[in-house]
Amino acid sequence: MVKGVAINGAGGRIGRAVTNEFSELDCNKLEVRLLNEPLGIDYVVNSYRNRDPVHGVYPWKIEKLSDNQITINGLPVYFTAEKDLSNIPFKDKGIDMILECSGFFGDPKPKDKTTKLTSADNLANKFIQYGIETVIQTYPVKTADAMLVMGVNHQLYDQRNHRTISNASCTTKALAMPLQVLIDNGIHIDALSMDTTHAATASQGKDPGVLGTLSQILTHSTGAAKATGLVIPSLAGRMTGMSYRVPTLDGSFANLYFVALSNVNLNQEKLNEMFASAVKDPRYAGRIGIHEGKDAGTFDIIGRRENAVIIPSKTIVIPLSFMNNNLSKPPYAHLITVISGYDNELGSSVDPVLLAKYIAEKH
Repeated sequence: MVKGVAINGAGGRIGRAVTNEFSELDCNKLEVRLLNEPLGIDYVVNSYRNRDPVHGVYPWKIEKLSDNQITINGLPVYFTAEKDLSNIPFKDKGIDMILECSGFFGDPKPKDKTTKLTSADNLANKFIQYGIETVIQTYPVKTADAMLVMGVNHQLYDQRNHRTISNASCTTKALAMPLQVLIDNGIHIDALSMDTTHAATASQGKDPGVLGTLSQILTHSTGAAKATGLVIPSLAGRMTGMSYRVPTLDGSFANLYFVALSNVNLNQEKLNEMFASAVKDPRYAGRIGIHEGKDAGTFDIIGRRENAVIIPSKTIVIPLSFMNNNLSKPPYAHLITVISGYDNELGSSVDPVLLAKYIAEKH
């Protein structure tokens, strides 16, 4: 059975990239039937046609047929410009799945610090009320039924219990992917710290230092450390971190620093071999990559489709001799640094579409 898909927030940076991913997706079980964007059909059609300042011209053909109808590469798609979900004909258009890209249907604001939110509070439940089977939120949501990342824990999907699914943040995926590879190679991760040098986003839009004079690097909070513990439960409570927002349009780097225990002595070469093998491993489904250059900048990362692009030249392994009372016997302790680059728009948009495909093929 073909699942009808609607993309909510189709005119935003992520919504546009997600729509493009669906237009190129090889999957006969998913069909995009509806786009919703309150900014209107003319805005969406024009922005889809124009050259994107980061990604160039998307390889598709967009035509407006009427006030409620467009075609994408010749295929008809119904269009609405609604903030009120009750005005969107989900049932009439046969919509089974929502890709929620607007960011307005995640966690509600708690009434006070003592309020404990549950999955019943997830604002994406508003879609479920209209008969939608599954909502994939393309951003971190604490109250989602599950937080699933392709190549890390997507196999935990449960059709009966997972109606609202968070695909986590771009940073969480950039952290979780290499950590999962190392865990699968028998490395025990004891304690972690991370920081991300992240392109400016809408949350910095009111700060003239970032998007005005482009002169500042700003410290910024990040939920990626806690979210990584949700995706990889063995790391829950073991990780902390922060973000630096920088005046670039796209392309980010996550730095991981952690104490690792292993039954073998580790070095840079061994760790990088694990990552190189992971690139070819079907378990990780193209969600991890390698940048071979000695150094890397955002131009090396923009356009990469993986959750994490490892920079092998920057992998650092330091033996912790004070923890190894007898260096001739395992376990061996190491302080490890891993650098993961990621296109925080494109890579972040590929993953939820692959997750949608996985879910559709499970039904």
